[in-house]
Amino acid sequence: MTQMFNSFLQHLDEQGLDPKTIANYKASWNKFSKWLLQVDPDLKEPGAAIQRDIANYKRHMQAAGGRGGKPATESTMHLTFVHLNKIFRYFHQQGMIPTNPVDPIQKPKAARRKPKWHTRNEQNAIMREVRRSKSKKDYAIFTVFFHVGLRVHELCDLLRDELVMNQRSGSVYVRGKGFRDRELPLNADARYALESYLADREEGGSPYVFTSERSSKMSVRGVQHIVEKYRKRTGIKNLTCHSMRHTFGHELATGNPPVPLDQVAMLMGHFKETGDPNIQMTMIYTTPGLKDLASAVESISWT
Repeated sequence: MTQMFNSFLQHLDEQGLDPKTIANYKASWNKFSKWLLQVDPDLKEPGAAIQRDIANYKRHMQAAGGRGGKPATESTMHLTFVHLNKIFRYFHQQGMIPTNPVDPIQKPKAARRKPKWHTRNEQNAIMREVRRSKSKKDYAIFTVFFHVGLRVHELCDLLRDELVMNQRSGSVYVRGKGFRDRELPLNADARYALESYLADREEGGSPYVFTSERSSKMSVRGVQHIVEKYRKRTGIKNLTCHSMRHTFGHELATGNPPVPLDQVAMLMGHFKETGDPNIQMTMIYTTPGLKDLASAVESISWT
């Protein structure tokens, strides 16, 4: 990593971005840097790229820049240029380069985002299968995803002494970086699932809410493995930790009545650099799925 890019990574870290998001920025930068240094071995700093370099890289991706020498997909190209634009804009804002070479380049079209949430029937099928397993821990994990909307690493980081659960209310404190900490309410379903699971846990044990047989703290991979188990059992192919979090956001944004998007953004942990709710990011949860569109058309049927 070059000094310029390391500075950008530190900037992302200070913003409190999800580690997976930061890893995606690294991947995009590494691929671009590797290509650029192969094309121009005399260039010592990829951050010194000019507009022509960016345009050539776009043509490279369109021709054979993807896996196996195949052209990159629309979504990959679009995301790569979103990353490069933000990276070079940062370099420019910090006075490291005179201009942002990505800005004048026509951006690749964004592929239409496909909804990743689950219908009520799918949610019911998933939770019935989880209940059938008789695992209180699995039931609590799935309930927290569907009713609190945590990221998988946030679920793993939950601390027992930061859970507040009363008969009619409850909350959990989710630690982020800087202004990204947030306190989330726990509804009756989440409280019941957590209380039932924790009642079987030994007092004075691990400080974390979710543990495994081998560790005092569940790992991200451990949670993903549990979810994959139920994906196979239910046959719901798009079941992931993220799809359940996405379902939480969608249910809020499209409910009757819908929850205001600034509130959804705060519950989901979507914030701007200023600390204000990022409503633009949260609008993805309002994107209608095929069943939503079918219901809309069916509502005006004459028969």
